[in-house]
This record gives sequence, structure tokens and C-alpha cells, in this order.
Amino acid sequence: MLLFKFLFILFLSFSVGEAKAKKLPSKKIQKIQKSKEKSKDNILEPYGIEVDSTHALLVDYQTGKILLEKNANEPFEPVSMTKIMTAYMVMKALKEGRIKKDSLVTISSNAREIEAGSSDMFLEVGDQVSVEDLLKGLIIVSGNDSAIALAEYLSGTQSAFAADMTHVAKEMGCSKTEFKNASGLPQEGHLSTAYDLFIISKNTLKEFPEWYGIYKELKFKYRNIEQPNRNLLLQKNIGCDGVKTGFASGPGYGMVASAEQYGRRLFLVITGLHSMKQRADEAYRLLQWGFGTFGNYTILPNNKSIIELPVRYSPQEMAEIIPAQHLLTLHRNRAHQVQAIVRFQSVLEAPLKAGDQVGTITLAHPDWSEPVIIPLIVKNDVQRSSFLSRIGQTLKYLLQKD
Repeated sequence: MLLFKFLFILFLSFSVGEAKAKKLPSKKIQKIQKSKEKSKDNILEPYGIEVDSTHALLVDYQTGKILLEKNANEPFEPVSMTKIMTAYMVMKALKEGRIKKDSLVTISSNAREIEAGSSDMFLEVGDQVSVEDLLKGLIIVSGNDSAIALAEYLSGTQSAFAADMTHVAKEMGCSKTEFKNASGLPQEGHLSTAYDLFIISKNTLKEFPEWYGIYKELKFKYRNIEQPNRNLLLQKNIGCDGVKTGFASGPGYGMVASAEQYGRRLFLVITGLHSMKQRADEAYRLLQWGFGTFGNYTILPNNKSIIELPVRYSPQEMAEIIPAQHLLTLHRNRAHQVQAIVRFQSVLEAPLKAGDQVGTITLAHPDWSEPVIIPLIVKNDVQRSSFLSRIGQTLKYLLQKD
């Protein structure tokens, strides 16, 4: 085995200037100190970003890299963000052919038994509404009535549907999620986490791209009543195309947001905020921070050879070796701190198939708790020589060895 040092660390020196401080009255100094103490708990290390949400998670979609987390695995009431899972179940049924988008759903009295003043699509008992319209009412205007109608259509009762939601969510890996209803209205034991809501949202985009586009529609009209999408980020120039907002007096304002800039997508989950404006401002600020502070990198261009290795028993004497497809999310100002160790077999033996692993690149970074290992693979097929050719090559090898 050969061992090489790959890449290197650059050390930067910084000069720090100090400005003369003006003398402030003692009352102002005390007020500033109290303000600092109050906001200190909101500053997340190691990057010093301020987060007002009680729970928060920011993830790069392509790499799965967590850029920011605060109580991300601590359960809370997901309120209307529950409807992301409700919509997922509907989309799943549509994809599997169990229902059709133009199938008509008869609205029951249960769909009208919702809390006065809560968000709804203004369905009436006995209405016959298409699955597609109910799905839009669920996603765009956060209709609690449409959530109940869809739940009953798919599972007979809302409680049975909630049990199905929980089962499917746990199959995804949402270990701390328990759904008790389809709407997210407060109910004992109805809980999820920021990380679990990210998983559900990520899978929605991945599995149902043809339906995910509903999340970015700005308004929806039913019974001549037009209602806007409550996701204010859709109207900001940030590339946001989803996902879902939520509110209840206890847990406060929250949302799952997703935005894409220059082909790179981030998912954000926040909750525990005090107003729609604070929610929108916090989400905008954290997404912009994520896009501006981090970038996605390859150690070497994909499909570009980094070395050629000798091959025994083949008409071609050398094989091109490339790193496997990879993408790393790194802090833009710390990307140069990656260290790499390359290990590979000194001599290969034919036949070889493109993609066969013959070594590894082990990457380390001060911000990582564990190293990242990238396989080194053969770029192209390497054919085996004929029997007589192999005899000659073996003799030649033995003579060279002596």
C-alpha cells in the first residue's frame, strides 16, 4: 500500500484593529449588558449565528450536511406542518394508483367540526370536491377541513389515517414522530421534531416532484373565496418554493422552508416564534446565511483521473483511477482546511470493471466529528490477457522482481 498526503492546510493570519471606545453613561452600559446576556443563548457555535427559534434545523439537500441545529431532535407540536405528512400520504396514494386526482370526495360533517377561526377551505357538508382541489386547499390555504376530508377518504376515519401517517413516517426514519390527527390541531401526544419534519419534506420533493409544485402556488380559490398562501417567503427573492407554515398559541409560529439558488437547495425547519413577520424574517435570514456561508465542493473534478496504476495480466499496462462521485458542503472560509490521505493498491490485477474500488481518500476537517471516506475506483474496464500472454507477463514480472 502506498500512502500519500493529499491537499494541505493553509494557515491564515489575521490582524485585529481596536477602536477607542467612547465613555457611556452607566445606565446605558447596564442596558447593553442585559441585551447581550439575553441574546447570548440564541447564538449558536461554532459560527456565531443568532437563532431566535426554540427549535431549528438547516440542511443541505444534496449532501445531507447539517449546517445549523438547535434542539433539532427535541419533540414539539408540529401544528399545521403536520399537513406535509398528510399531503405526502395523498401523493403516495396518487402515485400508487389507489386514487385519482379527479376522484370526487363527499364532505362529511366531521370536516366542518373544526375550531372556529382556524384555517379552512370553506367546505360544506355534502360538497363533492376533487382530490386535487382538496390537496391544493390543504397545502396552499392550510385547510383543516380538507385535511379531515382527505383523511376520511383514504382511511375511513381520521384516527386510522393518523395511525397510517405515523407508521409511514417511522418507515422513513422519523423515530420521534407521533401523529394523532391529519390537520395538526392541538391534541395530546401529537408530536414531531425539526429533524423528522425535514425527512418528510425531503422525501416529498424526492418522491413526488410532479406534486411538490403546489407548495409554491401563491393563492387558491374555492366557492369564489380566494385565499393567499401563508408562506411569505414565496414573495421574497430567495428561491423559496415551499414548504408549509404552522401556528398555535402554545408552540407559536413555525415553518418548514425550502429554497434553491444556483442549483443548490436548502431545507429549514423553525418554530417557537412570536409572529408571522418574525417567522418570515428568521427564515429569510437563516436561508441567506446558509447559501452565503457554505458551498458545495468536490475534492477533484468528478471523472478526472488522479493517478494511473500498473495492471498485471492485461494488454494495457496502466489503469486510470478516479474518485467516486462526491460532494462536500464546507464553510467557504474554511474549505482550505481539508486534509486528505490517499490509500490504494500498488499493483492491480485484470480483469477490472469500471467502478471497481481499488483505494480510498480519507478526508478530515476541524469542523467534522468524523472523517469522510471517498472510494477510489477504476475509470474504464480493463480486459484480461490471453493465457499465453499472461505466462509471458508473469515471467517478465518474476525476472524484474529478481
